Amino acid sequence: MLSSELRRQYLGFFRERGHTLLPSSPLVPNDPTLLFTSAGMVQFKDYFWGRAKAPFARATTCQKCFRTTDIEEVGRTAYHHTFFEMLGNFAFGDYFKQGAIEFAWEFLTRELGIPGERFAVTVYEDDEEAYAIWRDTIGIPAERLVRLGKENNWWGPVGSSGPCGPDSELHYDTGKDHACGPNCRGVACDCDRFAEIWNLVFMQVDAQEDGSFRPLARKNIDTGMGLERATAILQGVPTNFDIDVFAPIVEAVEAAAPHSLSTADRAFRNTIVDHVRGALFLVADGVMPGNEKQGYVLRRILRRAIRAEEKLGIRPGSLPSFVDPVVESLGTVYPEIEGARDLARKLIAREEETFRRTLRDGERRLEKILAELAKSGDKTLPGELAFELTDTYGFPLEMTQEIAAESGVSVGIPGFEKALAEQRERSKESVANISASASLRADPTVTRSWHKKPTRFVGYETLVAEAEVLGVEEVDGRRHVVFSETPFYAQSGGQIGDTGRVENLTRPGSAAVQSTTRHVDGATLHWLGSLEGDIRAGDRCRLTVDVERRRRVERNHTATHLLHAALRNVLGQHAQQAGSEVTDHELRFDFSHFEKMSPDEIRRVEDVANAAVLADHPVKIDEVTLEEARDRGAIGLFEDEYRGRATVRLVQVGDVSRELCGGTHVRRSGEIGLVRIVSEEGIASGVRRIRAVTGDSVLALLRDQEAFAARMRSELGDDPGAGLARLHEKMASLEATLEAQRGAETDAKVDELLAAAVEKGGVRTIVGRVDLSAEQLKELADRVEDRSRPAVVLLVGGAEGRGVVVCKASKDVKGVDAGAVVRTLSKILGGGGGGGRGFAQGGGPDVGKLDQALAEGRKALAGV
Repeated sequence: MLSSELRRQYLGFFRERGHTLLPSSPLVPNDPTLLFTSAGMVQFKDYFWGRAKAPFARATTCQKCFRTTDIEEVGRTAYHHTFFEMLGNFAFGDYFKQGAIEFAWEFLTRELGIPGERFAVTVYEDDEEAYAIWRDTIGIPAERLVRLGKENNWWGPVGSSGPCGPDSELHYDTGKDHACGPNCRGVACDCDRFAEIWNLVFMQVDAQEDGSFRPLARKNIDTGMGLERATAILQGVPTNFDIDVFAPIVEAVEAAAPHSLSTADRAFRNTIVDHVRGALFLVADGVMPGNEKQGYVLRRILRRAIRAEEKLGIRPGSLPSFVDPVVESLGTVYPEIEGARDLARKLIAREEETFRRTLRDGERRLEKILAELAKSGDKTLPGELAFELTDTYGFPLEMTQEIAAESGVSVGIPGFEKALAEQRERSKESVANISASASLRADPTVTRSWHKKPTRFVGYETLVAEAEVLGVEEVDGRRHVVFSETPFYAQSGGQIGDTGRVENLTRPGSAAVQSTTRHVDGATLHWLGSLEGDIRAGDRCRLTVDVERRRRVERNHTATHLLHAALRNVLGQHAQQAGSEVTDHELRFDFSHFEKMSPDEIRRVEDVANAAVLADHPVKIDEVTLEEARDRGAIGLFEDEYRGRATVRLVQVGDVSRELCGGTHVRRSGEIGLVRIVSEEGIASGVRRIRAVTGDSVLALLRDQEAFAARMRSELGDDPGAGLARLHEKMASLEATLEAQRGAETDAKVDELLAAAVEKGGVRTIVGRVDLSAEQLKELADRVEDRSRPAVVLLVGGAEGRGVVVCKASKDVKGVDAGAVVRTLSKILGGGGGGGRGFAQGGGPDVGKLDQALAEGRKALAGV
């Protein structure tokens, strides 16, 4: 049975039995508590947790999954993967243990025709109900029905509390000849004899923080069967990597290898096969290589694949070609990987090119360390050295551990963590001088009763409002006020807070509102400038937002939405928001992308954004449910942020952009005027940043550019380009004259130094002080030595506040170590230096001791 047939048959079996068939959710869940979707139940988490009511009693899926816990095992075992497909059936307050067990047994033994005696079953040691069903209803004999503890047969909770319960696992017995030996522990063993293919989780209790359990009002079923493992059993092959879905990429890797692969080589082959497959699916779901979270995992598996490729002797640059066979085998099931094919090939090529340099340098250093450990018989690599490999060579700790393990050496993790902590301490910015007011502005640590109630925001509808003063507080010389309601937008979501004025209607008093922030408990804090008169709790005040400034902020904020859409249109759907800042002067937008944007790409992004501006689309803002926002194709669905809300705010600009956003926006896109990107730069691995201006800021930019052009015309003539060319010609002529003059001066200095040379035994010693830069002094030493061989040349000099020492000895001069001489003299100058016996250079900051260093140098060379 092909894997595609198993997938179809499983889903059909459960659909016929009343289960709603649902598509796979993405590998990166809309849940900040999870790195990846690692099981079929993830998309049903809210139903299991009771946060939402499931619209169906039963469901079935084939879920794309990615697990990081098994990365080191991939390639070494028959069944471990990072990316895999999980078939699952789920029940929400519907059937429970008996139903789940009977469905599983029926599908395996009747639908697929696998002999029942090939299965062993494990249950939780205290789950008498499940044990009885397997023994009495299904008829599993006692020798194949095993009770195990919590470490084997208990699921959850996620965190310290929540739904959880016992589980029951079905294991396929591949035969005694696959056991690890006479001491094999059966289904509890990690060897290849028993392959777990289906796990039935019985969610029946709610774990409390104190460690106790409460019965769930609605008991649920969560099951998972690995498609690859089940297919291997049905196809009668020894490992998952031998099934049909892997065949195209396995063949491609073997064809790329310069020799037939041995049994040992297959571990490296399987690593490449699994990791390229996993990388493609991660890229298709928007993950980019990086140094954090999902991006770090993607980079890690690519680096493991690159190392495996090198171990097999595959030609560098081959890794991207293995993407196509994955698309060939799974592209019809998951069309998103077809769309990500070109991007994945580019990303993999860039990662391979970069990491091969790191790999060569790091492996050479690690091999040297391991060789030294082998000589001493030590089996632990000091953590400080492992950190050096990471810090200096960019060599991942996990790879150091894996390579060291191949030599039977472990890594001292405490030493690594200590070195890492020390580095973080050194690089940590000092916070000693940050004033209390600065911290209070962003996140007040003093909480009053009137801080605790979120301030009602009316600034979407009006920019002027009257409100009661709930409280006034002065912090480090600055006063903030909290009102019963406000038209002032508090800084959040990347948008700067409003400014304006407050006027007291109860008694004389007014002040400028210089900034608006939000207290951690929800109150809006209005930070006042110089107060004329007084403002007290209970007073009635008029609050007026600076209209022109708000309009500039609105233009910039809506423009970020248009630029986001334009970036995804031009660069691809992987260009996802990674941060933003919207002020009245400009906007900043950070997004995921793997390379510098070309000038043409920047122009195209501007064109797309400005086409939307000129179309004057209406900006429609709706309060909708999270589900409706998702159905409309909104981006920015951060479930943890919006979970529990009855509605979310959806901002839609024509048919160009749909985003969840709480900020303020223009009413029609035409109000933006024009969007101009002023810069593009990289700010982190896999993250780019653009800055842009809109509206009257574009006009100001154009005026600045015109003023600059006018200044250039006045300096360079009506054709500044031609004037600049003339200036370059003049500079080149002057530089040639200066170079000729410097050459003549150098020739004279060479003659002067040669005239003062001391000859002994056929070797000339030239020592002198010439105040030149290090590079010029090195060039002078070369010329002197070239004209006086065999010779020893020692020159010292001062340039730009630093002393320089250069020493050079001809090849046939014996008894002189240039490196030792330079180190001695550099120490006198308060610095350091080094080099070989024939040439060295160094120096130090103590220019006042140059003559002392020169005298010491004469002594050192006196015996030559």
